[in-house]
Amino acid sequence: MKRVYIEGENNANLRKAFSKLFEQELKGNMPQIILGDGISQTVDKFRTAPLVENEERFLLVDSDEKITDRADLVKRVNEKCSQKNCKIEVTEDNTFFMEQEVEAWILSQPEALKQRKVTVGLPLNNIPSITKPSEKLSEIYSRNKKTYHKTKEFPLVFKLLDSNQLKDYSPEYKALIEKLK
Repeated sequence: MKRVYIEGENNANLRKAFSKLFEQELKGNMPQIILGDGISQTVDKFRTAPLVENEERFLLVDSDEKITDRADLVKRVNEKCSQKNCKIEVTEDNTFFMEQEVEAWILSQPEALKQRKVTVGLPLNNIPSITKPSEKLSEIYSRNKKTYHKTKEFPLVFKLLDSNQLKDYSPEYKALIEKLK
């Protein structure tokens, strides 16, 4: 059994959006998706939930910065959680990052945004350098006279992402998918 703990509001629509993306690669071999609200809560859930037999557990969190040193990022993720009742460690093998924030994945695929009638302000260059992709995405939505909302609009645009394009854009996503196969 494979489980992926993902930083993100624990919401059925968000879970379905991630499931739809993973399904493009993992149909018939889907992991259980567990959303954990903020990073500390997600990491705590990841580390303390009881293990089941033959479970493989993975963590997917925002890097909140450009990824230059994975080992340092993993170390900092470990520091964001309590040490009580730890069942599993956060390691470089089980931890993956959404560079900056998950909205960078959306910004990397202007075609998905165009399907949501968001066209003004696209395409963008050097997306990994955008410090707050969620703010940039919100700004682009505003320029298109729309509102970006994490629990309402995010699932609608996120489910339009192409997994193959995302693997080309994000080495972290590609590595996670390989682990989940």
